[in-house]
Formats: sequence, C-alpha cells, structure tokens
Amino acid sequence: MILSKLKYINQLRINNKANFILYANYLLIAYAFFLPISSSPVRIIFTTIVVLFLLSGNIKEKLLFAIKDKVVLAFILFFIMHALWMLGSEHSEVALFKLANFRYILYIIIYITVIRDDFKYKILTGFLLGIFFSEIVSYLMLMDIRIPYLVYSGWGINVPFMSSYTQYSTVLAISMGILLYSIVTIKQNIFLKLLYILFFISASSNIFIIQSKLGYGLCALSIIIVSILVILKHKKYWMIPVSLGLIIGGYFLAYNLSGTFHQRVNGFFNETTVAIEKQNYHTSTGTRVGFNKYGYELFKENSLFGVGTGDHISEFLSYILEEEKNKANYDCMKRNLDSGKSGSLHSEFLDNSLQFGIIGLLVFFNIFYQLVKYPNKDHYLKVVQILFVIILLAVSSVSVIFIYSKIGKIFTLLAAITLKLYYSKEKLQ
Repeated sequence: MILSKLKYINQLRINNKANFILYANYLLIAYAFFLPISSSPVRIIFTTIVVLFLLSGNIKEKLLFAIKDKVVLAFILFFIMHALWMLGSEHSEVALFKLANFRYILYIIIYITVIRDDFKYKILTGFLLGIFFSEIVSYLMLMDIRIPYLVYSGWGINVPFMSSYTQYSTVLAISMGILLYSIVTIKQNIFLKLLYILFFISASSNIFIIQSKLGYGLCALSIIIVSILVILKHKKYWMIPVSLGLIIGGYFLAYNLSGTFHQRVNGFFNETTVAIEKQNYHTSTGTRVGFNKYGYELFKENSLFGVGTGDHISEFLSYILEEEKNKANYDCMKRNLDSGKSGSLHSEFLDNSLQFGIIGLLVFFNIFYQLVKYPNKDHYLKVVQILFVIILLAVSSVSVIFIYSKIGKIFTLLAAITLKLYYSKEKLQ
C-alpha cells in the first residue's frame, strides 16, 4: 500500500514536471509572436518560462546537454569574449553596458533545454504570425490609420515596432524566404499554399514601402537563396525563370510605384558615387564608406587583439580627428556615432574587428560556421537555418544584429529551433 502511494506521488511529480515544460512551450509560441512586436510582453513571458524551466528539474543535466552543443558554445564564447576584453578597457561603463545588453545571447541555453521537438514548427509559426501582424500595422500606417492603445516603437517610415527599418527589413526578408520555400514544396494543401502566397506578396511588398536600402537587396537575396536550395534538393529548374521574374518584376514595379523606393535607390547610387570619387562622407551611404575606410586602417594597427570592449568608438573618433581633413566628413561620422553606450560603426564586422581584432572576427564568424555545418535531418529546418544565416551575415556587413536585442533574440531563437533539443522525439515517447 505504502509502495503504491510512493509510486503514485512519484508519477505525479514526473507529470507535473512534464506539464511545466508543456506550459513553457505554449508560452514560447506567444514569445515568438511578440519578439518582433513589443519588448514588454517578451520580458514577462521569458521570465515565466525561466521559472517553469527551474521547476521542471534536472537542471544540471540540461545545462550539460546545452554546453555540449557546438552552436550553443559558439554563442557562449562570443559573450565570454566581451567579458574578457573588458580587462584593461578605458571605457568600463560602456563595456559593462554591452555585457548586460548582450546577456540575451545566453538565452539559447534555455531554449534548447525547454523547447519540445513537436513544438518547433508551432514556435516558427508564432514568429511568422508576429511578422504578419507587423505587416498589417505597417500598411495601416501607410494609409495614416493608427490602432488605438497600440504602442508604435519603430523608427522609420511605415516601421511599426522594430528598432529601425534595417531590422524590420531583415525579419521581412527571412519570412519571405521561409514562405517562398513553403509555397514551392507544399504539394497537397492548396488552401495553405494560397495563404502562403498572399503572405509572401504582402511581405515582399512591405519591404518596398519602408526606407531600408539594405532591405531592397535582401529581398532579392532571399529569393536567390531559396531558388538555389530548391534546385539543389528538388531539381526544380523552373525556379530560375521564376526567381528572375520575381526579382526583376518586383524591382520594376517598386521603382515605378513606390516613391520611397525610387528616392532611396537613386540616392544610394548618387551618394556612393560621390563618396568614392570625391571622398564625400557626409551622407547616409557616404558615412558607411568612411567608416569602412578608416575602420580598416585602424584595424591594421590593432589587428590581433583589437582595442578592447567598448573602446572602439573613442579610438575611431580620435583616429579620424587626426586623419580626416574635411570637417563636414568628420562631423557627420561623429554625429552617426553619437549613440551613447550603444555606439556602433554600423557593421558587426567593424565593431568586432576593432574591439577584438582578428580573434573577435573569428569568434563571430564561428557562430555562423557552426550553424551551417550543423547536421539536421529535417530538411525544411535546414533551409530555414541556411536562410537566416546568410541574410544575417549580409546584414552584419553594413549593420548590427546584436546591439538591437529584438533582432538578436530572434536570431538565437531561430537558431535554437534548428538544433538538437533536450526534449527530442525519443525523449517525448
């Protein structure tokens, strides 16, 4: 009798722990939905998930499982690098701010030890629905319609929630690629295919009504990546004319119908020409040319270890003060760097190479390398993995993906659902 009661209590405890994980996974769907929308519910939901994780037990076993994963280790190493390079930093307050701001990188440990294998696609769907909601709000903004009580935290024309139009166009491009691959590979469910087609059209059109010059390029890149993957896996060579039609037709329509696209594209080519030929760096595009020119020269002086966490902005400003003779160029670059503790050279490549030298670049690239080479039996999720890896690498060349926590959290969550999880199919059986 006593033995049976003990067995019952033990089974009840096991069931409760399983329920904690189940609740956490349902919360992760909501978490993925709100990631591109609002930070407040994201913080509350994630705190609840952490509590459920702690209540679920086997913490030591789960943590050991997590740190054995090479992708997780790559993220942890990137975070640790910021901590180690604080030693000797002349701007410790900036370094501490960066370290505190980047703590979400470690969330990937929670993700792969909480996410159940049967919830991967549900969480991905939650993320896509969050993007779809953002698109609806973006189109309403275009028509000067505001939703009462909704907090618009975005920066830029028709950008509702993301930190900038660059970040918004990044998630739109990732969503486009996922949808396009689904459209091509889904065979039986016609209704779902039509839904994906409508979603794809809305996402691709949305990119052309915001100000992101990078986003215009990411749109084509997303289509090209998917086309190559489809041809390699499914031998559907008709994707070549389809992708060319989508890209050329999309740009033609955008150039003739979207005033924002027309103005930004013309401005980009004009500013690039002037920056290269006349060394005019006091424009939006010209500033980035100046950052890369002087950033590379400064990198050569500190190529192995860099200048330390958070010290690169002051070092860069001191360098261009001596080297740049055009006051307008200097003032424009200085103004673009005047972001307080979150100052950046608008490039992950530059920020990491100047702070940590070639070692920092290798640690940064290692995250993407480990993701690309990661074995995944689920081809669909492997496509998602390759898609966001290439897009985020492209974004990293001219923008940042870790300073803005929304895009960084999306990166770590998408990475997690493509990895081997603690709650695998075998463990759930």
